[in-house]
Amino acid sequence: MAKKKRFVVDDSGEKYPFSKGVLVRSLIKTGLSVEDAYKVADSVASKFKGTISINELVELVYSVLKRKFGKKVANKYKLLVRERQVLVCEECGKTFVPFSRGILAGSIMSAGVDVNEAFKIAKEVHDTLKKRGKYKVTRSELRSITAELLKKKLGEEFSKRYLLWRKAKKLEKPIIILIGGATGVGKSKLASELSGVLEINRTASTDSIREVMRKMVSKDLVPSIHVSSYEAGEFLPQLPKTKKEERIIYGFLDQSEKVLTGVNAIINRAIKENVSLIVEGIHLIPGFAEKFKDKAHIVHIILSTLDEEIHKGRFKSREKSSQRTSKKYLKNFKAIRKIQEFLYEKAKEKNIPVVENIDFDETRNRVLNVVTERLLEEIEV
Repeated sequence: MAKKKRFVVDDSGEKYPFSKGVLVRSLIKTGLSVEDAYKVADSVASKFKGTISINELVELVYSVLKRKFGKKVANKYKLLVRERQVLVCEECGKTFVPFSRGILAGSIMSAGVDVNEAFKIAKEVHDTLKKRGKYKVTRSELRSITAELLKKKLGEEFSKRYLLWRKAKKLEKPIIILIGGATGVGKSKLASELSGVLEINRTASTDSIREVMRKMVSKDLVPSIHVSSYEAGEFLPQLPKTKKEERIIYGFLDQSEKVLTGVNAIINRAIKENVSLIVEGIHLIPGFAEKFKDKAHIVHIILSTLDEEIHKGRFKSREKSSQRTSKKYLKNFKAIRKIQEFLYEKAKEKNIPVVENIDFDETRNRVLNVVTERLLEEIEV
């Protein structure tokens, strides 16, 4: 026997499926446990069939709560209902989730909007929905209203950027963001931030890839991957008379060539699965990813810190949050700077953007702009 469907009609006359999950979330806000909230929702569902108005549903829930938990809990529920929660649903209209200003603000930030401004616009979107009496909204409607407000507040360019990142989830090719740069310039932190803002869940680090390779290949066979990138030149016996500065770069390139084998495999896997990816690491030599341009939306960025004192300071501050001490990095600081200089020049040669990292918030916004502008060149919004 087919299960009888239940529907609710709101004040605007819109009809939508009754959701026990949504009711449970409302009941939990009154102080009920999850178990008790589900029992009340089951009891309410058993007391009506077919279609019920929103006001009738509220009175039904009120009576069940009053009988089971007393008037105080029942009144608290009515108070919450008066505030009317905005619910977001998929296009099918079957699955509802509460509107979240935080989630919407994060989506708006992907367009390069400042965090404070993003939250203001998210609040205005919420207020607009309530003024229009729109307590049930589809994701496409929500996107449309948000884009409309962005255009009004910040201009058409920000509106286009926002719509681009909403569309990015359904592209035929994945987005591969590559963040290169010397040791200590802030690549890992930036990759983590972009992953959250752009909702790209798959990330990789070339340091992690190198660590895996160290477990698989012995030091006697490939010594250069068993040391830091700025020390690899000391393990190239074929270059006995080469100057120290040249050995640093040759060693770095030798190690990078081996690590990039693993990076290429990860990118190929992401392309095969059509899953967007962020890769960060010193080994991402400018130009190495050109072979993937027909199969993915490739955005390569080199992060740099040209100010030596700021660069040194990052190694010292990093000690507080990890087991890595600054002593080794500062001892090899000239070699690290030499690699940064090489990456900088190579990036300019390959026309890859170089972003100077001094203030992190500003850096994040600049990188978001670079990524978005590159994608706008390839994707029609």
